[in-house]
Amino acid sequence: MRAKITTLSFFLLAFCLILAPAAMAATLTVTTNADVYAPGETIVVSGSAVANTDVTVQLLNPNSQLVDIDYVTSGSDGSYSISFKIPSNMPTGQWIYGTYIVKAFMGAQTATKTITIQLKIAVTGKVVDSTGVGVSGATVTVGTSTAATAADGTFTVSLPAEGTYTIKVTKTGYYPYTGTVTAAIGTTNVGTIPLTSYEDKIADLEKQISNLNKAIDDLKSKVDSLSSSLQSANNEISSLKSAIQQLQNTVAMATNLKSSVDALQSTVNSLKSSVDALQATTAQLPVLYALALIGIIIAVIAVILVYRKIAA
Repeated sequence: MRAKITTLSFFLLAFCLILAPAAMAATLTVTTNADVYAPGETIVVSGSAVANTDVTVQLLNPNSQLVDIDYVTSGSDGSYSISFKIPSNMPTGQWIYGTYIVKAFMGAQTATKTITIQLKIAVTGKVVDSTGVGVSGATVTVGTSTAATAADGTFTVSLPAEGTYTIKVTKTGYYPYTGTVTAAIGTTNVGTIPLTSYEDKIADLEKQISNLNKAIDDLKSKVDSLSSSLQSANNEISSLKSAIQQLQNTVAMATNLKSSVDALQSTVNSLKSSVDALQATTAQLPVLYALALIGIIIAVIAVILVYRKIAA
């Protein structure tokens, strides 16, 4: 009976040893918290492995030289994490600028990831709300690199190369911000980036609507006043029209009166001419009377003479 148990245990152990490398090969992964790093930053390496298994991680420089190594035991879920601190002053020793290989070992199995260490190219700034208070948890994207704002709204985004990038800032409940930034070696500070919340926008719209309603009321008051002024003007125009009509009638009467005066003047002139003629005639009456008297006397004498002649 014991022999059978020993044989069975042997076969089970051999089966587990055969399956173990396959399980390790299928589960080992490695990744980093960024693709590009700068002096003074920390490389965080993580991945998955067989649960409760030792994982060794090497860091190889561009010349394939080992610059750092460490190991960690994976957790019960198979995950692991380990970090390497980059010197603040580079180059120093084996730490040089260029492309590095992060290499993880689990037994005979390996997994690799490449990263770049270069002079720091970063964009910094601060995201604030309409009151100037820092906005935490906003996502800042510069090109394809991203970072989240800290509690005070500040952020730092590391970039792979110099150049002009599109910068976008987003957060739930806020309108997104889009701009451009030209990044050079070192740190480029974009200053303060304001974000407008939907609530602020609604409040601003409500204020604009209130101002618009007030402007409409003021305009209505002005229109009413203008209408009243227009009515008064219409009344004055009507009165002016009436006065003009009266003036026109007066002018017509004055014209007719002038015509009558002119006719009367003509009559007076004619009468004056008649009077003048009469006066001239009257002035000649004594002479005429004398001549007539002489003529009568001559006629009487002639009659007497004729009578005497006849009588004789």
